[in-house]
Amino acid sequence: MDNGLEQRVERAAVGGPRYAQWLALGYLVGIVLCALVIYAEFRQIDRQIETLVRERGSVLFHLVELTRDWNASHGGIYAPVTEETQPNPYLKHPKRDVVTTDGMRLTLVNPAYMTRQIAEVAERVDGVKFHITSLNPLRPANAADPWETEALRLFEQGRSEVLMEQNIAGMPVHRYMAPLFVKESCLKCHADQGYKVGDIRGGISVTMPAESILAIRAEQRLRVLLTFGGAGAAILLLLHFAASRSRRHFLHLQQVSAGQERLIAERTQALSEANSHLRDEVAERQRKEEQISQSEARYRSVIEASQNAILVAQAPDFAIVFANEQAAVLFGQEPERIVGQQLAAFVAPHDRDMVAGRLARRIKGEPVSPTTRVRFARPDGSHLRVGDVHVARIEASPAAVQWVVSIKDVTERLADERALQIAAAVMESASEGIIVTDAANRIIQVNPAFTAITGYRPQEVQGKDLRFLGASQHDPEFFDLLWLKLEQDGHWEGEVWNRRPDGSVYVVWLSISAISDDGADSGGRHVATFIDITQRKEVEELLRHRAQSDPLTDLPNRTLFYDRLQVALSQARRYGHEFALLYIDLDYFKAVNDSMGHAAGDQLLVETAHRLLQAVRESDTVARLGGDEFAVILPQIGGRSEVEEIARRVLSAVARPYQLTAGEARVSASIGGAIYPQHGGDLEGIRASADAALYRAKEAGRNTYRLAERQSV
Repeated sequence: MDNGLEQRVERAAVGGPRYAQWLALGYLVGIVLCALVIYAEFRQIDRQIETLVRERGSVLFHLVELTRDWNASHGGIYAPVTEETQPNPYLKHPKRDVVTTDGMRLTLVNPAYMTRQIAEVAERVDGVKFHITSLNPLRPANAADPWETEALRLFEQGRSEVLMEQNIAGMPVHRYMAPLFVKESCLKCHADQGYKVGDIRGGISVTMPAESILAIRAEQRLRVLLTFGGAGAAILLLLHFAASRSRRHFLHLQQVSAGQERLIAERTQALSEANSHLRDEVAERQRKEEQISQSEARYRSVIEASQNAILVAQAPDFAIVFANEQAAVLFGQEPERIVGQQLAAFVAPHDRDMVAGRLARRIKGEPVSPTTRVRFARPDGSHLRVGDVHVARIEASPAAVQWVVSIKDVTERLADERALQIAAAVMESASEGIIVTDAANRIIQVNPAFTAITGYRPQEVQGKDLRFLGASQHDPEFFDLLWLKLEQDGHWEGEVWNRRPDGSVYVVWLSISAISDDGADSGGRHVATFIDITQRKEVEELLRHRAQSDPLTDLPNRTLFYDRLQVALSQARRYGHEFALLYIDLDYFKAVNDSMGHAAGDQLLVETAHRLLQAVRESDTVARLGGDEFAVILPQIGGRSEVEEIARRVLSAVARPYQLTAGEARVSASIGGAIYPQHGGDLEGIRASADAALYRAKEAGRNTYRLAERQSV
């Protein structure tokens, strides 16, 4: 066991209180998460109950409203006068009471009177209470209570319905109310009150007993509480067990061999399988609850609002008797064209036999999985879609067995999953490094090639700014321009210098693209790909150096020298300063080369190059033009005296004895110099002046220097 592992074991051995704190925190987090899940499930149950009650109230309201409309469209109806049906004292009509030819007394029943009688019958039969009311009622008994008054005010503000759970006389009820609008037929009785067609005349409140529905809600809440509470407790206990076992095994690592790590892995796998099994049970429970929710979706409004295609089919041939709008979208036809056709007509040919077989077994009562993935298409084979199909029987009249077919269109989801699989495979197998960052340029994902190139593992870079990979080779303006171009064009590429964890510097060709808004839902804002071009850059630099350098002395060769001379001339012209050119020839070099050999001559040339570099300034350029010929460029000189000082240093450096392998050698130098612009206004003039000065230095006996004579520019 290495020292690091021993230290971790020692810290864990004395970390009992800290372990207990983390354990308590884990329990707290688990309880909070479980409570949040249960709270969310309670909210879902409440929404389902509210939808069910709202649909029930809406259906009852519209039944009463349709009855009133029918009565109003006939101008009221006559009914025999009985003890329950007495003439309406609030109805002003010249023919309110009539007598038939056989002597039967009839009284005119208007919509409001008929609504009250229907309400009395509904209350006796189902306990449902209807109350027609208005802010300006004709009949005092129709006056609105406080809740109805508030609902009528909301209707005038644009609300279409009001639903509320209340407790009346110790009994829980659901109260639903919707507005009554003035129609043409209503003006026969209410025109004298100043109403116009479209005005809100009042409303009808529906009071429905809530005991049975609330009992169902309580039962569902209890089921959720037991399911998720038990699941949460089991998970916490399993996690506690795993933490305890892991801690004991961790403390025991200081005495066990590597074989026990395999045992830990097996225990961890067992725990993972237990957790997976628990998740499967929770998922199965959720699936069953979804089936219950689908079975409750019999009401038309809920079915029409469903995101699934809903069909009602008649056994035994599964002829479609109802289809919602989502079914029309799935099949690519209008709902009225779907109704009357068999379900098999919309199943793709490859799946028809399978679907027919499953439906036949379901009719016979044989066990069949409730959900099946089926391909659908139009009868002509076009508009191919894929859906997860759930079939449930409607427990109604045995003589007319019907089935609810719920189809969830998963075509786009399967395409997205396939695209994600392809993208993941590309990212995992790509030889280029790939980085995904968020809007703040923090790394959120990398691929294996990233680790191979940079040396950083994914967990070491996640959440860090992309710039931490840099090798400090670029100034801040470089990155400012990079992000500006990326923001403007959506793309940038170029060379970037980075640093690995071991400190080695490398260069990559980096390409960054902005992710479109549609593709940034996962949090990704930029994707960068890069390849390591360090070796290519080194080869390019080596080739460039070889092409521009003297192979013996490693000084710039004639080509590079003339390039730098041109640069010196251009800068001198642009900024108005002087520069100088020195031509240097070694005196008596041929004698050394002939007497001591070419190897000694090469060694002397290398040493001469070294001495020349030491004699000039750091900003100066020393080049070997060939043989024993050298040249020096002196940019931005301070005048003739500075050039002469450098020339004297060169003469002194070259004149010192050379300790060669073959023995001691002595040479000297002849130097010719020219200054721009006094001795020439272009390259040819400067070079000719320096060459002429060199010739005069040799004529003067060598081991000396001469500067060119002044020329007109």
